Amino acid sequence: MNVTITARHFTLKDDMKDYMTEKCQKLGRFSERIQEVEVVLGWEKQSRYAELKIHVPGAPLVLNESSEDLRKSFDQAIEKAERQLKRHEARSGEVRKDSHRSA
Repeated sequence: MNVTITARHFTLKDDMKDYMTEKCQKLGRFSERIQEVEVVLGWEKQSRYAELKIHVPGAPLVLNESSEDLRKSFDQAIEKAERQLKRHEARSGEVRKDSHRSA
């Protein structure tokens, strides 16, 4: 899985980048079909935001979180990603019973 981290209008320290890369790699335990994770970090006025775009077959999962702290925004986005990946995996494994209904 590829992890791309982009910081808009500031430079991200290496220790924070390593932390974020490690957390993104751990998302692989929720779905082995993740192809890439894009992380975009930035700030608007007084809030810091983190945007995660997780590329899985079908449509990518896009998560946005903002708070007063960049790390908190990122951690909240990761928690939301874990919940959505669990739900995505459960749905992709379902077989719809009505799809083979005879006429």
